[in-house]
Order: sequence, then structure tokens, then C-alpha cells
Amino acid sequence: MADNDVFEDNQYPDNDEFVPYVTAGNLAQKNGAKVTLWGKVTKVSASEGFYVKTVDDQEVLIRLKKPLSEPLEGWYEIHGVSQGKSVLCDEYVPFSEEMCKNIDTEGHKGLARLLAALDDPWNLGDDGSSALNGVTAME
Repeated sequence: MADNDVFEDNQYPDNDEFVPYVTAGNLAQKNGAKVTLWGKVTKVSASEGFYVKTVDDQEVLIRLKKPLSEPLEGWYEIHGVSQGKSVLCDEYVPFSEEMCKNIDTEGHKGLARLLAALDDPWNLGDDGSSALNGVTAME
């Protein structure tokens, strides 16, 4: 078992489909799970990866599987596996200049808190029938 597969499949079986947004404050709660994090690059380290300041104003290390081949600056959405106080990065996606003008850090922080507070935010019930009465699938 590779070190980045720590408990992931057993502990979070649906985690491939539903990857939660987290902040630095609840990153440790998702240790071993796939997560998505928003952050602004604060520092780049050739040996470690890069650091971002999250929407809850904390610094998080984003560890990379291979060395950086490009300069990083600004806001990114980071996809990876939580390793307590750091993230082992699978992918990082830069925010466009337009998106950076109006980032709702308070709103995103609230969303991450809500998702962390709900045990299973994607569960619509055992068969979904009562929760989805009258709802038809989109074409």
C-alpha cells in the first residue's frame, strides 16, 4: 500500500465521487481522505512543494508528487489527500484573474464548515424516493 492510500478506500468508501471542500481548520478531521482546498500561494519550496493561505487564514503545505515545472502565484483550488496538516496534491487548478477579483472567502469558509458538520451531506435517504418525490431527471 502506497503511503498516499492510507485508509482511503475503507474509511471513506464514497470519497471518489464526493470530494469535500475543507479549510485548514478541518483538514485534520479528513486525514487520509480526498479533499479539495482553496488557497492563495504564499511560498514555494523546491524540496517540499508550496504553501497556501486558506480562506480561514491559515497556512497549509501542499506536497507535490513531482517537482514544480512552473511558477505559482495567486489563488488555486487544490485536489489531493489530507495528511493532517498538509495535502498530498493530485492536481492544482489556478483561479482566473476574473475569479480572483471577487473571491467569497467567508462564503467558502461557511460551506466547508457546513460540509464538515454534516455526517453524510450527500445522503438523500435509503432509497431517495421520499426526498426526491416529484423530481425528474434532467435530459
